[in-house]
Amino acid sequence: MAIMGATKSKDSSHTLFVSVRAVESGLLDGLIAHEMGHMLRTESGHPSHSPEVFRALSREVRIPRAAEGASGQAFNHIQDIYADDLAFLVFATDSDDRAYEFFSGWIEGNATMRGRNRWKNVGLAATNGFALGNLVRHGRLSKGDPLWDRAHAFDREAGLEVVGALANFYANLPENPTPDTFVGQVKALATVMTQAASS
Repeated sequence: MAIMGATKSKDSSHTLFVSVRAVESGLLDGLIAHEMGHMLRTESGHPSHSPEVFRALSREVRIPRAAEGASGQAFNHIQDIYADDLAFLVFATDSDDRAYEFFSGWIEGNATMRGRNRWKNVGLAATNGFALGNLVRHGRLSKGDPLWDRAHAFDREAGLEVVGALANFYANLPENPTPDTFVGQVKALATVMTQAASS
């Protein structure tokens, strides 16, 4: 499996998939907590995990065809924020900061993945914004941390100026949005990304 793990949810059950890499990484408890977060958000009908809201998004959010991959990735990060609001309770007991190390690895890795495709780079910037915003949301990242510099360097090299807005978006997602508020948040994200890709 290319990713650490995933959850497949049905009406009456959830199936958790875990990669060998996750087992060997020392992050298995964090992964399980994260995936349990997705399960709990699904069961509670949270707008970020609601099929009804997904249908509303498909009607109301317009993105260019070229943006589908980047936008899907950025939307998954919204879901991850809400799952991690629960999962960070596990990391809160750590004496070290595995969450910081994990997400800083994403930003470091993205630096080598930058290419010529504008939308691909915007998608990578969204991942950087998610990593930063998630750490800020949970009090794990200061304003002067060098991780900001690395994420801004990615933006500069990709000809973008968007990671700050994306980090702010993810850090400040409302904890319990209404379905309409959630749809508005996704529209706002789509606008930020479209503007970044076209500037």
